[in-house]
Formats: sequence, structure tokens, C-alpha cells
Amino acid sequence: MKKVIGIISGLILVIAATIMGPGCKKKSDSTTSSGAYALSIKTGAQTIKPGGNLAFEAVLVDKNGSVTTPSNITWTVSGAGGTSIGGFSGNTFTSTGTGYGTVTASVTVSGTTYTASTPIGIYTPTVFAVVPSAVIWSTGAGNIPLTPVYIGTGTTTYTYTSSDASVASVDGSGSITFNKAGSCVITVTASGLTGSPAVEVPVLVVGAINTSLPIARVEVSPNGHEMFRGDNFTFTTKAYDGSGNVKSGTASWAIQDPSIATIDQNGKVTAVSLGKTIVTATVSGITGQAEVDVLPDTAIIVAPFWATIAPSGTKQLVATTYKVDHSTMALSAIGNPAISWSVLTYGLPIFDIATVNGTGLVTMRSSATFGLSTVVMAQNSSPTIEPGVAMILVGAACDCGVTTPANTANITGVPATLNLSMTSSPTYAIHANAVDASGNTLSGAVINYCSDNIAACTVGSDGTIVASGIGTSVVTVCDGTIQKTINVTVAF
Repeated sequence: MKKVIGIISGLILVIAATIMGPGCKKKSDSTTSSGAYALSIKTGAQTIKPGGNLAFEAVLVDKNGSVTTPSNITWTVSGAGGTSIGGFSGNTFTSTGTGYGTVTASVTVSGTTYTASTPIGIYTPTVFAVVPSAVIWSTGAGNIPLTPVYIGTGTTTYTYTSSDASVASVDGSGSITFNKAGSCVITVTASGLTGSPAVEVPVLVVGAINTSLPIARVEVSPNGHEMFRGDNFTFTTKAYDGSGNVKSGTASWAIQDPSIATIDQNGKVTAVSLGKTIVTATVSGITGQAEVDVLPDTAIIVAPFWATIAPSGTKQLVATTYKVDHSTMALSAIGNPAISWSVLTYGLPIFDIATVNGTGLVTMRSSATFGLSTVVMAQNSSPTIEPGVAMILVGAACDCGVTTPANTANITGVPATLNLSMTSSPTYAIHANAVDASGNTLSGAVINYCSDNIAACTVGSDGTIVASGIGTSVVTVCDGTIQKTINVTVAF
């Protein structure tokens, strides 16, 4: 899928007179309302793509649950580890980098400063998504499950790791446990897909909530839900006081983007168009939310998804359009509509590393720096068709050296095609020989090997090919100008 699906908090924490910064560091063990108000960020935890922007909203809630919207809120963002991920103009955040961090709102009323924070992630699209894609939660409020969403032709399993398990740990099924106040990131890796793509879920944990407000937190259940156009789904909600007791109260339901889905005052959502948005439930000024993702009826899949291209080199990408079965999410190929190709650009020459033509032929710039990557997109003008993406990486050119011996005329022992399996046959040893025009083996030959897609397979200096991920690669076997290639396909 194109997007990193995202923007879910499940609950919006209220923080008074403290600022919560980024990184996996311990924060205060509780949240208290030390003044006449508490500040609540209604926008919640968010993820957006590089170059995207997002308007944030925060409100002041008094001890009676009454809400006011101050005009003098200051918004700041700090990336984890001191990285720069973007900035604010007023209440609108614009991303300028990738990574995750913390957005903080601050307002001073009658000499008292109130602050609230929420996590944010900025990531390039990948082939699958995770719901929720960002989380803010409190200790003692229960676990949250992560749900990978993949619409594609491959098969995969998922692994989950936490950058700081003392803050938030995750088990093998993707269930997050919130252990102490702090922030970290949960990485979900798709084992079995080309390049083993990963999605990072930023997590902000606060301590047990202790506040004099009538409502301390609002939970929307479930935390996220995937739908197709025309589907209906009803969310439920619970409100809690600062001691964790369930409190009565009527929730006011809303949805951030009604062009994607609508909601009534019973929490019933109707999916309208492709995309993602969040539903919110507000009780006595405190808002909880959950993600809604409307999945595509039709999707474009680009192959290969991951490709390594040397500077000045080229790679042909192929886009296929599939119909998505609503029940099983199985894909069936259909006739291709008109496809337009584009490469993600940043406006900086060092990062704008490639171009793509109208047929999907990618050309790496000669100045491209080894190790950098970017995203190629294939899309149709129809808003109901999900675009496809491919990741391209700047790799080293294949160095075939000088033909040695000079009378080398051919290389034998090189198959034209090769099928490897990640599970049953992940390696293959090439037995290449340099021969002269009469077919006689030559001694002292210098045979070189290289793979054009190390995400699918690597090849050692001894000619051993090792499968590294689902996909395809072209392995070159060469002695100077004498070259043979192997089309390698790696399956699960």
C-alpha cells in the first residue's frame, strides 16, 4: 500500500505545567492539574508523509469540564535524539525530515503555564501499514494491539521490537504493554516481503493520570478499524476519572475528514472514499480517538518493490492493477488503466537521486550518493485506485575489472535463471569458468560477481548466492567485458 496509515491515540492525555520531550527517557510518573485548567490536544497522535503538513488543535478544560479554545497557544516539535523533523507556523506543522518525535502545546493563563504533548512520526510510504500508526497511552490503562495491514501478492509474517522495552514492550502478536512514562518506537518488520520492509510506530507513555477534572481520559474501542467504501462500523467509548473509575457521560462524536468517512452521534461510521482519518469522542472536554482506514477496492502493485541501482544505471519497474476482495483481501489482476509515474522529490539535489519515465524506467543520477534511497510511485487519476510504490536504493556499480586472461572468450557454468527459497534452498554456488574460443578452461581468470538487488539476494566473491528477501535480482558474472547474467527469483 502507498501510505503509512495513521493518526490514532485512543486517548488524549492532559498535562498541566510540564513539558514532555522526545526520546526514550523517563517522564513524571503522573499527570496532575495544578492550576485552574488542563490543556488537551484534540488532534492526538499522528503520522504523516515527508513534506506533509497537519493542523493541530488544543483546548483548555476547567475543573467543571467546561472547554475554551485559547488563541495564544505555542506549538513546538522536537525530534527523537535531537533530529530535525519539521516545524510549526502557527498551529500548522510541516515535516521537513523523517523520523519520530514529540509535538508540544503550551499556553499561559493568569501566570500559570499549561502544556500537553503527543507523538508524531514522519515516514516514507512502504508496502504495508500498521494500525494504529502512533500511540499515546498511560500506564495502567491496558494493552493496545498493533494490526499490520497488507494488500499485495506476497505472503509475510511480522516481527515486533521496541527501542526501549522498559517504556513500552511488545509481544510476538503485536500487543503493546505500557510500563513507565517515556517515549520510544515500536518497529514492525514484514519478514517474507522483498527487502523486509518495516514500519515504525511512535509511542508516548505517561504515568498514571491523577487529575481533579471530572474526566481524565476517554477511550475509544477498538483503537482502529479497516473498512471498504460503503461499509459501516460502530465504535464504543468509555470515560474514566483520575482514579480509573468508569464515569457516565454522553460522548460527542466527530470525524476529522468527512470526505473519507462520516459518523453519527451513536459512533456509527460509514466509509465514503479511499484514505485515512480519525474519529473522536469527547466527554467533558476530554477527547479519545481511533483510526479509520478506508481500504482500496483497486490497488496498483509495483514490481520489484525494492531495487538497487548504481549511479547512471537504470531499472525497469512494472505496475499491475488488482481488484481487492473485500472479504479475504485477495487480489485478482485486471486490465491496467493509464498509469503515471513519479519519484518523490525533496527540492535538494543531494536527495533527488533519480528520475522515472512514462513507462516506469528508473534512471539513477550519476551524482547519486551510495546508500541513499527514495520512493517511486505509480498512480492512476481515479481517487478509488490505490497508488503503488517501489523503494530504490543507490548501490555500487558492478566492477568487472579488466578481462584476464586477455583471450577469455566466454564464461561457462552460469545458469540463465535461478529459483531460490528463503526456507528450503536459500543458497546456490556458481561454478563459473573462463574459457577461450575453443572452450578450453583458462587458468588465472579473475571472475567477479554482483547483484543488482541486494534486498533479494547477495553474492559473495566466491560466487555463492544467498537469498535475502522475497523478490527478483539480476546477478552478473563477469571477467572484464565478458559477462553472463542470472535472473534470480526468491520465493518464501
